[in-house]
Amino acid sequence: MNFISISTRLLIWPVRILVTLTAAFCSHPRAEANAAERPVINVFLFAGQSNMAGADAVVTTPPGFEPTAADHATRLTTAPLPAGEQSPLYLPWGELRAQRSKDQLVHGPEVGFARALYAAGWRDVAIIKVYANFSRNAPTWPWAEGGSLFHPWMQFIDSRLAELRAQGYPIRIGGIIWHQGIDDAIHGPLASHYADNLRNLIDLLRLRYGTSTTPFVLARSVNSSIARALTGNGDYAPMATVRRAQITVGASVAAAAWIDVDDLPNVNTHHFSAANQLVIGGRFGAAFLKLSQAKIP
Repeated sequence: MNFISISTRLLIWPVRILVTLTAAFCSHPRAEANAAERPVINVFLFAGQSNMAGADAVVTTPPGFEPTAADHATRLTTAPLPAGEQSPLYLPWGELRAQRSKDQLVHGPEVGFARALYAAGWRDVAIIKVYANFSRNAPTWPWAEGGSLFHPWMQFIDSRLAELRAQGYPIRIGGIIWHQGIDDAIHGPLASHYADNLRNLIDLLRLRYGTSTTPFVLARSVNSSIARALTGNGDYAPMATVRRAQITVGASVAAAAWIDVDDLPNVNTHHFSAANQLVIGGRFGAAFLKLSQAKIP
């Protein structure tokens, strides 16, 4: 063997090793997974009071309802405010399932909403849901910027979005779903500012997470007997004022809408059964689909 052949072999062997290592790496499942393109996740922000939580919408054993393809396909994370992920009621990302409220298994409108979107052809849907009540002693609207609920709410949303992005998913905020208002009527003075407070919040959420036309759908609050007993029952009493404000906002704000729930029987004065929470969720979904008028993502 001469010097040239020895030199050629010495050069060829490192190349062969490099090619072998490269092929092994590229064929590794983790490398293939990282290379795969992730779908865009359509995230919906749900927020409100006890009816958003699903209070008194009692269901049976976990997951609380007969799962459908939509339930398996939809991501959900939820928690009460202000504790957020520090609450024992916090549910990390997972498929749709019932939550605990007052030591009962319940669900809110997210199930009916997800099923409506799935039936319309939407996929890769994720829901970030928060809920909270506040006292009659609240000095300012807690949901507003600077209010007691606002910072923990934004922190919860940002953390959950960061978890999706860390998994490589692009994010699109699909819409905002709102079911809240009875606390404002019980509070009394806040009722007269409800329309302005809600308009400002819509603008803020759209600026922070979406666009100027990100769909916003709210439910008009039931005509709560508790609120009327505490603050009056006239046409200009706080409960009536809040309900008018909700219609005004839903009808006047661009890319917003409101749904009615007055025809649905109440449980425990102003809550709903699990069956009617499915109806409410379906109405939220139908209103969103009408507002979006977009092609299926």
